[in-house]
Amino acid sequence: MVFNSLIFLAFLAVVLPVYYRLPFRAQNWFLLFASWFFYGWWNVWFLGLLWFTSFFDYYCAHWIERTENPRRRKWLLAGSMTVNLTVLGIFKYLNFFADSAANLLGAFGFHADVPTLRIILPIGISFYTFLSMSYTIDVYRRELKATARLVDYQLFVCYFPHLVAGPIVRAAYLLPQCERPRVLKPDQVVNGIWLILLGYFKKVVLGDRLAQAVNWGFSGHAAPLPDANAWLVIYAFAFQIYADFSGYSDIARGLAKIMGFELVENFKSPYLVANPSDFWRHWHISLSTWLRDYLYIPLGGNRRSRLRTYLNLMLTMILGGLWHGAGAAFLLWGFFHGALLSAQRLWTQLFHPGEKKSANAEIATGTGGKFGLAVRAILFFHVTCLGWLLFRAGSLPKNVSQVDMVKSYLHALFTWPHGADPLLRGVLVCGATTIFLQWKNSAMQQFSTWPVRWQVLAVTAVLLSIASLGVFEGAQFIYFQF
Repeated sequence: MVFNSLIFLAFLAVVLPVYYRLPFRAQNWFLLFASWFFYGWWNVWFLGLLWFTSFFDYYCAHWIERTENPRRRKWLLAGSMTVNLTVLGIFKYLNFFADSAANLLGAFGFHADVPTLRIILPIGISFYTFLSMSYTIDVYRRELKATARLVDYQLFVCYFPHLVAGPIVRAAYLLPQCERPRVLKPDQVVNGIWLILLGYFKKVVLGDRLAQAVNWGFSGHAAPLPDANAWLVIYAFAFQIYADFSGYSDIARGLAKIMGFELVENFKSPYLVANPSDFWRHWHISLSTWLRDYLYIPLGGNRRSRLRTYLNLMLTMILGGLWHGAGAAFLLWGFFHGALLSAQRLWTQLFHPGEKKSANAEIATGTGGKFGLAVRAILFFHVTCLGWLLFRAGSLPKNVSQVDMVKSYLHALFTWPHGADPLLRGVLVCGATTIFLQWKNSAMQQFSTWPVRWQVLAVTAVLLSIASLGVFEGAQFIYFQF
């Protein structure tokens, strides 16, 4: 069941009226069963895996909290981590590593008939696994008390707006909202409805329109355009993945708001920044902060030697790349961003050694005022697009060589064009719209403060755009595959 489908709208039309009529405790039970139904709609067997990991972590956290023995606490945490990572490894990476081993042996002249299970990847497994793991880790660190009610914990993990593709909301943020009655506020509901409409606009008008160009551009065995016009396909994917994923996050946050919940903001104008560390503060924020707090800092962060800091950055980003998918292209995408962050840190240490450093990463500042910032943002956007080429290559069919596709695009991107391709107009219009929405990101989050005439105009424009330009084929969101 996807947000942009008629069956989901029918589901929502049943869930909301019932939810509003129930008392607090009954609301939690009802939302939990509704969330299970929502997830089981894809495949009822997926529910078994969701139940197993979430029940296991719930009881592990309780046992961790109740014991004072440090050794036993560590073993319980290790057990929780092992179960979660094993489940994730089997369902997401088993086939990849088995096939890779067979290919490696084949390169040395050995034939290996490696049996694999060809397991179907459960929708959203990476998201709810990270969500559940963070709860157990926070209880172990004594940063969070284990919740007493199983239904509240289950609702925190399984709440349907964020279940499939995030945001990855920490237990310390969302669990208290499950444990106490929600009070609907008019401004919250108004902002929620607007975010839902805005998310649908991003998905069906921008994302799915751009997807047509992207799918065409990656449908063969090489770049379809022989010169720098191939940038148009890469631009299209950059704008598509933003519109698609931020659109999902907007719908999820909007749905939560109209039920009295608040989810964290996941995107803050990521294509208007000028350096790698700022990009990761503005793109998929819930994942980047998760990687920072549960991987980069525990590895030592920047508290040790320079070499160790660079290794920590690289390892964090490479694992972040593999979190997105099992494949060489995703690994290289993580390596690419790790190298960018390391290069930025080195630049700062060499040329701006006196600058204060933030908790996340170091910002390499520059000169030139707003114009200089705009130039650097444009240049860095193109660097980001090179990374998106690797990312998109990770989703190619098995019969298409990722290496050949990337090489073909790199050759085309840096070949002088002989004219503008007809694709230019559509990509520029959609791209300019996504840039405008990022430029006005803060205003988009505070719709309830707009003058009424602007509210009416904006809602009318969005509804007309969806009705006249939307693609209503129920296409899945890109991040469902992760």
